[in-house]
Amino acid sequence: MQIEYRCTKGLLKFHFRVQHDDLPRSDMKMGETSCEIHLPPDWDIKKVHPDVLALASLLIIYPFAGSRILLPHGVSQQFHDLFKRTTKKEILPVDPHLTPRQAPQSSVPALAYSGGVDSTAALLLMPANSCIVFLERIIPVHQKTMYNKEAALFACNTLRNEGRNVFIIKSNLEYVREPVGFPVDIANAVPALLLSDYAGLDSIAWGTVMDSAYQVGHLKFADYNQRLHFNRWGKLFELAGMPFNQVTGGICEVGTSIIVKNSAYCTIARSCMRGTANKPCATCWKCFRKGLLDDVLEQSTPGYSELDRLFSLPHIKKTLNQFPIHSENIIAYITAHYNGDHPVMKKLKKRTRGDTLPVKWMEKWYRPSIHLLPEKYRGFVEKQITKHLNVMNSEDEQQAESWDLETYRTTDEFQKYAAELRTALDTYPSF
Repeated sequence: MQIEYRCTKGLLKFHFRVQHDDLPRSDMKMGETSCEIHLPPDWDIKKVHPDVLALASLLIIYPFAGSRILLPHGVSQQFHDLFKRTTKKEILPVDPHLTPRQAPQSSVPALAYSGGVDSTAALLLMPANSCIVFLERIIPVHQKTMYNKEAALFACNTLRNEGRNVFIIKSNLEYVREPVGFPVDIANAVPALLLSDYAGLDSIAWGTVMDSAYQVGHLKFADYNQRLHFNRWGKLFELAGMPFNQVTGGICEVGTSIIVKNSAYCTIARSCMRGTANKPCATCWKCFRKGLLDDVLEQSTPGYSELDRLFSLPHIKKTLNQFPIHSENIIAYITAHYNGDHPVMKKLKKRTRGDTLPVKWMEKWYRPSIHLLPEKYRGFVEKQITKHLNVMNSEDEQQAESWDLETYRTTDEFQKYAAELRTALDTYPSF
């Protein structure tokens, strides 16, 4: 893959030239071969460290690149070597005189902000001078989409009006991937990377929760420090002077919801990407999961008719029939607190073991995640977290670390309850 770029008055344009050994993927393909990013008018590409520019480029084209990635400007030897060691690919040319970026001592942390509950919880745990960066998708004219950025933009503007340091950066980089989305799951960090020297940034946070970082709710618990994601991207970000700052990495969605519900930002946090600032769509998977979780935390039981409506939605049926169910631990937590008579909800409770699994640990902070933060911010973030949540004890940690759907899937119990849920959903009327 050969990458070219040019910039005029803050408008950065990338062009990607596909080479003979660039590889297709089965789950996605390359859509557009160019993209643009709208940075501040006085942003100067010459003042961006070449390693940072290379890393931003990789987050856009990595899934489609073959063995060699060619850039207009050389990267440091250290960046080249680390990239080759973790990917078996080369990024060229190498500038033998370039040293890796080091953030100035006065730098501040960045948050790749989405406007959702988890992202807002991360914001609440970070210093007040943190730089909030939102990637605003440029939607092509006449393109039909269910994506609605109104709620996220409302949240950004609310924060900006409060005096927070907010950048709203427009880009169509998500159209490089087909289907539309982030080519690498953390590609929404591209604007913050490009602003790292402009805004004086020394790390980056997301609303990454324990469910994702440690794979709780997926097939089996995994130590994030040992996962390829961290040892590839985390190390590259660290070398570029922007280490991961996973402030919510030891907090489940239950915990992030508790943090936001008890904050001044509870009215602007909106995880739904289809509804408006004032009204979520009430039909997507996030609305299903987050809405039912809110009911639990508010000690409210969803009505029979509302559950009828939710279980009649084809997308919800499809998701609940998957294995594992997306965020299965959260569904287990929700059903553990359901004692009503709705037949499908009762089947879902059996399928997710809401009647047998311990779930109280999901309300607490997994303290080993402190090592997912730069040392500079550990003390501050720990103090903020413990204002909102209790800390897991050794028994809680053991329960979290023993999450294992791989083994459970082989049991007769799972087969029985999965079949019963599938039948209940398949026979339920759709509207």
